[in-house]
Amino acid sequence: MKNPNENCATLIFPAVNQTAVEYLKAARDRGEQVVCAASVANDEIAAEGGELHRLPSIYDEDFARSFLSLVGEQSICRLFCPVSTVYAFMAQFISAHRLEIKLIGQSPVRQQIEQYRQLKMRARRLLPLVELCAEGTPTLSLLEVGGILRQASLIYGESNDDKLAAMMGVSSSAPAGDVVEIGSLMGRSAFVLLFLAWRHGIGPVLTIDPWRAADCIQRESPDALQTVTDEWDYEILSEGFMVNMVPFRTDDHAHLRLTSEEAFNVYAREEPILSSMGRPIAYSGKIAVIHIDGNHDYDCVKKDCELWLGRILPGAWLILDDYIWAHGDGPFRAGNELLHDQPDRVERAFVCGKALFVKLRY
Repeated sequence: MKNPNENCATLIFPAVNQTAVEYLKAARDRGEQVVCAASVANDEIAAEGGELHRLPSIYDEDFARSFLSLVGEQSICRLFCPVSTVYAFMAQFISAHRLEIKLIGQSPVRQQIEQYRQLKMRARRLLPLVELCAEGTPTLSLLEVGGILRQASLIYGESNDDKLAAMMGVSSSAPAGDVVEIGSLMGRSAFVLLFLAWRHGIGPVLTIDPWRAADCIQRESPDALQTVTDEWDYEILSEGFMVNMVPFRTDDHAHLRLTSEEAFNVYAREEPILSSMGRPIAYSGKIAVIHIDGNHDYDCVKKDCELWLGRILPGAWLILDDYIWAHGDGPFRAGNELLHDQPDRVERAFVCGKALFVKLRY
């Protein structure tokens, strides 16, 4: 049976903001017919959409005639309104004129309210896990957990909620010292570490990522994963990471665009390292939290552990990412060697969100 809406179009009105642009791009990817209209000029929409139809203001007496004319000419059967006041007006307008037009989704205001409710539910679900991982030490409030989840979700990365919750929990018992991350991509976990280091007064954060194809290839992993690195623009990764970090205490953070070994040689000198804003950051040379998430080949993970764990403070935390990993066993093997060969160093260990968390005695 033929779909009666198959040849009809979606109208984006008013096509005036970033939400409109994002809907337009997504709709085009779906093969959806899209028409854009606004009461004011918008060069970005016009360039993206190919044409921007002009409609009078919704308060103009000529709006109804112009709108209905556009609906007929363009076979409009769906309407996307990214502005709350227009959404409310159009809901009443469609009803009053008995139009066979579907108003897509909720109003922007209702969407924001629903998104916050969903975020609060996520935070409420995770808070007991945060507290369990904290093992009795004072931890974060529900609003803080929600805030971390919200901001982290805006940054591309693969750290899931459970792993982030465990990071929130263990950081509350970390000693004062340096926080180090090996492998940062675009900064999701780096943001979380920055916030937690500030929140718990741990110390400055040092992130390390060369953003270079040769260092990113997982040679022990399937070919399909190895070729993923071909998709990255490494300069954009670098710039994107810095942009993502700008709002989050860059005065306590420096980045070394080096390999793990090269970065360790710099860190071991115990000299200040310049932040992205040119401010010298003084590191103690003693690590309170380390997140190892660089190249996952076994030799690389083992080398990271050998280099950096010698700088660990008593009571510090190692977070070994992808200990449980579908694409290889490098972190699993390196983690097990630590657990089995150096049991006297291990005060506490557990797996959460595919990462291995280890509290070390020395």
